Amino acid sequence: MFLDHIENAFHMTAPAFSIVVPTYNRSSLVVATIESVLSQDFENFELLVVDDGSTDDTESVVRRIRDARIRYHKKPNGERSAARNHGTALARAPYVNFVDSDDLVYRHHLTTAWNFIDEREQPEVFHLGYNIKEPGGRLVRRVDRLPKQINRDIILGNFLSCNGVFLRQDIARAHPFNERLSASEDYELWLRLASRYPLWCENTVTSTIIEHPARSVMLTDKKALLRRVQVLLESLDGDAAFMRQYGAVYSRFLSRLLAYVALHLAMEPSNQLDSLRCLGRAVIEDPGVLWSRQFFGVLKRNLLAMARGMTTASCTTDTETSDLLEWIRLRGGRGGRVQRESSGFRKS
Repeated sequence: MFLDHIENAFHMTAPAFSIVVPTYNRSSLVVATIESVLSQDFENFELLVVDDGSTDDTESVVRRIRDARIRYHKKPNGERSAARNHGTALARAPYVNFVDSDDLVYRHHLTTAWNFIDEREQPEVFHLGYNIKEPGGRLVRRVDRLPKQINRDIILGNFLSCNGVFLRQDIARAHPFNERLSASEDYELWLRLASRYPLWCENTVTSTIIEHPARSVMLTDKKALLRRVQVLLESLDGDAAFMRQYGAVYSRFLSRLLAYVALHLAMEPSNQLDSLRCLGRAVIEDPGVLWSRQFFGVLKRNLLAMARGMTTASCTTDTETSDLLEWIRLRGGRGGRVQRESSGFRKS
């Protein structure tokens, strides 16, 4: 079936790529995203705009764009994971790519992907390079020096861009986004995929993340953050393939994840105590985190809070933090007790 899809795409009788753009109340941003996709120098694709129950004028704005490759679908609000999964179910192409509705892709995005697919003989999943820019165009960072295969590195943090990930349609349908997660759903999926398939990288920069103030990952709700981390951990803890592949380094994974939580909590001075509690647990899980950028970032933010007069005595803690840390304490070090089995990943 998959080879038939590829053959049809090669002969231009079916789209080679299904680009899924989930959107919610972003009528002022989504047009630029759509136009960047439509400007591709590789033209054999379909663009699936999945409107996740927008209450603004997203529908009328999208429908005014006249291009036969656009397929607009509106569904009841269910958050990004559900919207992306809905797009995957509608996809007709052999490869699926998810582009956020506030980001942009460059003209060579799909050409680069098509050439890599040919070079690697239809890989299950791969990632292209990207950059991060401010709304005015100032370059913040480039991510274009990743290893050729990143299965070992992915447990250190989510350094992939959703815009850069391409999935074979059959793999995308077999491994959907976790709809219990409204954030970090991409990282949870990358970890599940990395437990089962080679995760290849091609470092040509083909897309850009726009780092605007309203971007969902820039907003930190303490309780939502702690809940989603616990859901992520529960999901992976129950994934036999993940534990076989990463069980031996599970404590290291927990440590980096806790450092990430501590860094986000430190953005709000009133969360200083819980930030330091998470950071302390991260050190217990893996002392190597002491030399990480995240560790120094947490210290810097908390020291700045103290310099401004905010002390831990004036901070609050809550049951969500205690529940998460207790859950981790009971499973911490589990990696040393799990026998890692060969995953059979193909090596270059």
